[in-house]
Amino acid sequence: MNFSFLNNFNLVASWDWIIVLVFLGVALIYGLSMGRNRLVIVMLGVYFSLILTQAIPWKTLSFFGVKTSPASTIQIFLFLALVLGFYFLIPRSAFRSSLKLGGRGRGKWWQVLVLSLLQVGLILSAIISFLPAEVTSALSVATQIVFVGPLARFLWILLPILAIMFLRSHREYAYDE
Repeated sequence: MNFSFLNNFNLVASWDWIIVLVFLGVALIYGLSMGRNRLVIVMLGVYFSLILTQAIPWKTLSFFGVKTSPASTIQIFLFLALVLGFYFLIPRSAFRSSLKLGGRGRGKWWQVLVLSLLQVGLILSAIISFLPAEVTSALSVATQIVFVGPLARFLWILLPILAIMFLRSHREYAYDE
């Protein structure tokens, strides 16, 4: 048997495609299992957690024994813990009634898919932002373009907000005249 085609197989490029396929699969399963309303709740939690985690004044917390910014793994853990905390707190707050988020709220399948893709991308972009430059520079070029650069970070923060605004569930209201 001739296996010469394996010599032309680029392992790095194939890993990029595997990452993309896993990303799409996780986003699809995650979104369909969560539902639209829960995705919006988690999305708000991600934004709040990202803002809080990046705004922590680590150097001024020296009275806790913190002299410098902690390792990236601690920052990632703190970020994910805050996301989980907000996931449980937001439905019990005023946000639930003001955003009219009740129950699972399935939404249309394509809306849920778009929201879950954007949310998983935002979470990956946020986690990658906590990693040191040595680690992010070792990522493939495609991953760096999609998740690492300033334009990519801006788009991952902006696109979910736009999706929440434009992919809202349309409710029919009865007007009394």
